[in-house]
Amino acid sequence: MNIEKIVRFRFRFQNLLVWLFLYIVVSPFLTAIPNANLVVQFLFTAVLFSAVYTIHRESHIMWPALALLTLSTTLIWCNALGLLNISGKAIDSLLVFYLGLLVFSFSRYIFKAKQIDLELISAALCLYLLLALLWGSIFMLLEEFMPGSFAGAGLVPAGSIREEFHYFNYLSFITITTLGYGDITPQTPPAMALCQVEAILGQFFTAVLVARLVGVQVAQSFTGKKE
Repeated sequence: MNIEKIVRFRFRFQNLLVWLFLYIVVSPFLTAIPNANLVVQFLFTAVLFSAVYTIHRESHIMWPALALLTLSTTLIWCNALGLLNISGKAIDSLLVFYLGLLVFSFSRYIFKAKQIDLELISAALCLYLLLALLWGSIFMLLEEFMPGSFAGAGLVPAGSIREEFHYFNYLSFITITTLGYGDITPQTPPAMALCQVEAILGQFFTAVLVARLVGVQVAQSFTGKKE
């Protein structure tokens, strides 16, 4: 592997993990600064671009991911800059497909790994966070197609699509961790079903991931002893 490939792939998941934490943790505190919406859009765009950077060029999902990335970020920025009045349904539909592709790609990488290293641990953390963002997009899309699917004190009127996205991301994270503060709750059978599925996936993810990492570690130790 040449130097360019080493630099490109060695820190790809660590880089994405940094942007994910900046977007999830820092962006909610930026609402008081001028042009906060544009700053949040930049952080979210950095997450989307850093994520596609982790996919190998030889992968068959690389080009579909690039196409979805281009379309979604173009629509997001046209909407943020006021160039076009684009329906949130179109943007969130593209995001659901794009994040779904990323979750698939990351899952395949993790479950094909032959050894545990920092890259694999970072990929697992990224997968967990992206899974929650994917479900937040699904919740938001459901609310747009079926208004009133969610309600509660935590779901205040949003000034923009991205601000509303924060509320549904919050709902997603407290659901996937089975924390459930109760400030945002599902109100319809489809919304309840989706929340149930995410809560189950969150528990299975932790159990299956731990089992996979332990299996890789045991196989790695056994191989080392044989050598």
